[in-house]
Amino acid sequence: MTTPLHDVRHADEDLPEGAVVDGDAIDDAISDVFDVVIVGSGAAGAVAAHTFVEAGLSVGIVEEGPWVKTRDLSPDVHTVFSRALRAAGMQILHGRAFMPMLQGRCVGGSTLVNSAIAWRIPEDVVGEWSSRFGLGDDGKDDDAITMRDLEPCFDALERDLNVREVDDAVLGENNRLFVDQARRSGYVAAPMKRYDRGCKGSGFCITGCPNAAKQGMSVTYVPWALRRGARIFTSCRVERVEMKGARATGVRARSASGHDVVVRARHAVVVAASTVQTPNLLRRSGVRAKALGRHFQAHPGLAVSGLFDRPIQMSHGATQGGESLHFRKTERFKMETISLPPDLAGARIPGVGAELAERLAQLSHVAVWAAQVRAEAEGVVTPAWVGGDRVRYSMTKNDVGVARKAAATIARMLFDAGAREVWPSIYGLPTVLRSKDDVRLIEEGPLDSQCYGFIATHLFGAARMGPDPKTSVVGRDFGVHGAEGLYVVDSSVFPTNLGVNPQHTIMAMSRLAALRLGRVLTSRRVAA
Repeated sequence: MTTPLHDVRHADEDLPEGAVVDGDAIDDAISDVFDVVIVGSGAAGAVAAHTFVEAGLSVGIVEEGPWVKTRDLSPDVHTVFSRALRAAGMQILHGRAFMPMLQGRCVGGSTLVNSAIAWRIPEDVVGEWSSRFGLGDDGKDDDAITMRDLEPCFDALERDLNVREVDDAVLGENNRLFVDQARRSGYVAAPMKRYDRGCKGSGFCITGCPNAAKQGMSVTYVPWALRRGARIFTSCRVERVEMKGARATGVRARSASGHDVVVRARHAVVVAASTVQTPNLLRRSGVRAKALGRHFQAHPGLAVSGLFDRPIQMSHGATQGGESLHFRKTERFKMETISLPPDLAGARIPGVGAELAERLAQLSHVAVWAAQVRAEAEGVVTPAWVGGDRVRYSMTKNDVGVARKAAATIARMLFDAGAREVWPSIYGLPTVLRSKDDVRLIEEGPLDSQCYGFIATHLFGAARMGPDPKTSVVGRDFGVHGAEGLYVVDSSVFPTNLGVNPQHTIMAMSRLAALRLGRVLTSRRVAA
């Protein structure tokens, strides 16, 4: 990366004059023009923006949400969620069970409030994309999606964002205990690798890093791109991509203050609006692919808590710092830690009245370990009746069986680690398990997704990539089938979910797309 790093405390400040157009403050219609217009500033959009400006192209970024600066962050969950998350974190997946679905809606997207976990896409997943979905190297084109193509992108991201294993000084007992116990149980486990430049173990990843040590997009690639000449329009919702015939010519947005914002594209419109919003934006823009909105997938997650006689102190240490992929391929789940602030942990604590108060008073002795299910289920993304987006999604019986096994595995680990109580949070089971023998109740538990406290944060598909327009939305070049100058670079293009945290792969895929497209666009400009 050629852009010099800045003091992380001011990485989202001191930007060039005019680099940020605040949609809350716009008092008249705006029109502007760039070589490339990008919709969204999260993991995909921010990386694409920086890659394009490094190639010498002018870039305009249009972001629906506000810029939540480091200085404005708060440890209060409601305060941050109401500003940084779509619907203040109250979105749900509709289906057999109503499942919360969390999406960032701010500069940096979900990278502001996630745990910055860096996992390269597993090679077997890339192999499946090749064999089942035609994305491999067929020797005819130079647009294949292979590990050979992605590895230089991963390398660059890891250098830029200082990917490293959680430092022992900020690992924290919740994470340390998990890694130690998983290994004693015979499972492969390790501290996580994250985008981290000086983590202080404050435990506030979920509400945004107060030290700007977490290398989210709002303190890295977005300001880096702006310092290279890009411009961002914040609090501006893109209503549609403007088309002239089959060619994308820009976007039309509406600012939070109620004014039209038209951003023209000389060469390309790049959509990075997320798995849910991207397909509906394409629909509003006239795209009519049969696969549009279909094949939505997720990693439903669930958590199990344990009460110990000794302090765990989730408030100190990396919010997520320990993990195990031991069961990813064989059983389709990944185990990891998650430290919850009191605002969220309270929803997981069993009991009412005096019993609940007593357990809340012991929160410093609680460990929370979780599992992500690489679910087989597929859903459908559609517009909602009253505006917005709707996702219909129900886990299969096999998916719930995987979740049940994961919950039992974690419960057993907690007891082996010394927990005197385990709280499974599964309807139909006792709210408190008091011995390892009780784990059999989980193993014999319900296979109904309504009985589990799932949450969805990793979302995939709904604008699937593939060579055939009859079964996919975008081609191997990330271009929308049947459209010119219109591209999609977020996880909506993924043919399947990954089984690991997706941010790193989202960014690598976006970088690959932007590098390839950037070369084409700059060569055209030189030729002209």
